[in-house]
Parts: sequence; C-alpha cells; structure tokens
Amino acid sequence: MIKVYLDWNVISQMKNGNHTELQNILQNNSKLLIPYSTSHIGDIFSSFNETEEQKELIRLDLDYLSKLTKNHCLSNNGKNVFLDYTSPDELFQQRIETKDIFKNISFDGLREIFNQDESTKKKGETYINSLKSISLGDDFILALQNPETTEQIEKIFPGLKENPTMDGFFQSFNKMNINLNESDEYKDLRKIVQNGFGINRDKIFNTEEPYKLIDKEQKNKGLKIDEHIDNSKNAPEWFNKISNEYILLDMFGYQEDNVNTKKGRKETFRNTTEDAFHASFASTCNFYVLNDNKSYKKTKKIFEKLSIKTIVLKPAEFVDYYNNYLDIKELTSNIPLVLEIIKKFKFHESEENFGKLRTYITPYYLFDIFTKVVIIIDKDQSKPFILLSHDNYENQITYVIEIIKLVDDLNQLFGNDVENFGKAELEEFHAEKWKGRKWIQNEITYRLIINDKHIQLYLDY
Repeated sequence: MIKVYLDWNVISQMKNGNHTELQNILQNNSKLLIPYSTSHIGDIFSSFNETEEQKELIRLDLDYLSKLTKNHCLSNNGKNVFLDYTSPDELFQQRIETKDIFKNISFDGLREIFNQDESTKKKGETYINSLKSISLGDDFILALQNPETTEQIEKIFPGLKENPTMDGFFQSFNKMNINLNESDEYKDLRKIVQNGFGINRDKIFNTEEPYKLIDKEQKNKGLKIDEHIDNSKNAPEWFNKISNEYILLDMFGYQEDNVNTKKGRKETFRNTTEDAFHASFASTCNFYVLNDNKSYKKTKKIFEKLSIKTIVLKPAEFVDYYNNYLDIKELTSNIPLVLEIIKKFKFHESEENFGKLRTYITPYYLFDIFTKVVIIIDKDQSKPFILLSHDNYENQITYVIEIIKLVDDLNQLFGNDVENFGKAELEEFHAEKWKGRKWIQNEITYRLIINDKHIQLYLDY
C-alpha cells in the first residue's frame, strides 16, 4: 500500500469542499493507506471550547478524519512510532480528560498531582523538597547578575531573577511554557536567538541554502543550538531529530511561522511544534501532502538534509504524481512495467562477490509497494533474476496490513501459491520468521519474503 500522510490544513480544506481531485483519489482507494496522528488531534483540540456550536464543528472534523483514514492512527509510545486502529473521537476525548494534568508544571502543580492519591502524597512531598534543594549552579546565578545577559534570561524565564532557586526555575519554566503556547512570546524568543547569532531574518527567510547560513553563524559562535532544543526520551531519536530541525529552521527565521494572538485562530509556538511533529510522523510514510507554503519549504529542506525518502508535495502536485505513476489500474500491468523500467531507466551497477547488481530507482510503486528494481547477475548462473524492493528511510515500516493486501493481489494475479498457504493471516506474523509465499507461472518462480524487515519479491527465471 502507498502510505500518504496529510497535513491538517489539507484535510480541513477537503472537508470544506476544496481539492476535489485529491479527495476523489483518496476516498475509498484500496491502494492507499492514509493514517492520521496524535498531532491531528492536537490541531483539532486547539479550537476546543465548551460552546455547543464549537463542539458540533469538532464532531464533524473528527467524523471526517475517521472516514478518510479508516481510523488508522500513528502514535508515539516513546520508543517507536506505531500504526494502531483507534477512532479520532476516542483520542480526542482522552485529550480533553488530560488537558489540565500538565497545565501547571511548577512545584505547586506537581504537588497537586501527587496529592490526588494518598499513597503518593507523602512520597511526592519528599520528592519536591529534594528538587527544591538542588542549586541552579554558579554559572547560571552569575548570568542572572550580569546586566548584559539578565534581560534576555528574564524574557525567556520570567521571574527567575527574583527567585534564583530550583523552585523559582520551575515556576519560571511554567510561565515560559504558558507564554510560548498561549501568547506571542515565541516571537521575542525567536528574535533573541536571531540577534544572538547575528542572523539577518530578511536574508535567511527565503534563501535556497538556509543550513549553509545557519551552520556558518553557529560555527562563528562556537555553539550548536539544535543540540539543546530537545534531547528527551519521550520519542524515538529520529523523531526528535526531525522535530528539532524543524524548530531550528523556524527559530532562525527560515520561512518563520506567523505569531498572532489578537484575531482569528491563535498562532503561537504550539502551532510550530505541532507542525514539527507532523513532519516527523510524515517521515514514516511515502508521501506528505500539505498546503502551507512555509511548512512545505521547511519540511523539504529537512528531508533533503537528513536523506529522508518521503516525497513532500502540495495537493495539485500529488494529483499529478498519482495520475502519472501511482494509478496502475490493472494488476497484470505490473510485470510488463518491470521489464519496461529495465529497458528504459538508468541504473547503478556495482560489483559484488557473487556477481553484479544493477539497481533501478523508479517513481512507480509496483504492486503499490515496490520502488526499486534490482537485477542480480550471478557469476555461476546463465540467467539473472530480478528483485523488487523499496528504497526506505530507517524509520519507514512496512505494516502487516500492507503485506496481507500484497499477498491478496499476488494470489489474484498468479493463482493460489505453491504451498497452498492462501490468504495471509495476522497470526503468521507473530512467528520469528514469516513463512512467505511462492508462485510459479510461465516458468517463472515468484518468491515473496521478508528480509531484514524489508518485504521483497524475487522473480527467478
């Protein structure tokens, strides 16, 4: 299946009657897997209030998201991003129930959480008192006393100067968190970063090489700010890397987001972080379709830098790509297309111990999954054999539902497999090694296997 991740703006616009060609392609298309993520829930939640009118609008958003994605959801459990089957409404209700838990991340807020249960109340007080006793460090206290740095620190950590303790730090951090996500304070923080590194916002905003300029200024200052944005363990390392790169580009001024709380929908740091998370979730898919020009440009630069294979497109661009390369209407067209690719496409050839490899990277998705055609020419064989695989980034996963559909398609094309295993069942994939499938047709053996977590189809002549 071809995995397509959509930005919330595109989904919302389709719901309101725009992008009709895109909507016609996406709806009830068995070729496509269209997951939503917890960040989509965050986008919808940003407009939450208790009025009946707004509740109804949110209900319509959640219903549309459910129908479009068939409840396939990407979630982050701290170690991995995984595909689950959960209704958007269920996740949204969970978001409402937990919305106030971490609203106050000062010691007072932490105490309230511990005090909700008598079994944790006493331990919580001991924990909080231990944290309070930790010093902020001499360097930090000296910086607070230095007139050249205290003004900037006060903007980032309001009130810390008056209470330079760990208790004061948590209170200040709580204020900073509220200010960044509820007010326009992110605009000031961004200016501090740009001024501190000598970045000319007008020069970097639309440059073709933002990283070249950023790396130069970071080298001049002897500091890499991306190492200090978020190295937490609440997400896989690759997820944080992509999110951090997104925030870094915006903070330095490349295609920087609007910050506005005075009219219409609030635009704060929360929007930038959700867009950063969208980019991370989208990197697990084949395509990322979005319509926000700033996010589009930032994401393309990040994926290019990190060699991420996900193709970033605007709605009209995806429609063109789909019509040109993805809309293979008949299963019988896939094998002739393999031979056409071998005849017409350029290839990379490498010498191996066993012979030669010729690799073709294609814009097509053969059987809705394979983008790589490899000819393996063995020294001891008179005839080569062909391997279909895919060109993946490290965090792109082939899900079981994709393999089940692929087996169905190959059974339809070639008839039942040689061992008569038939339709692939979920239980097969609980074994240490999947048993695969084999078909023989017209003196060609087709072998479907999983090799090092990659699904591969061998054509042996």
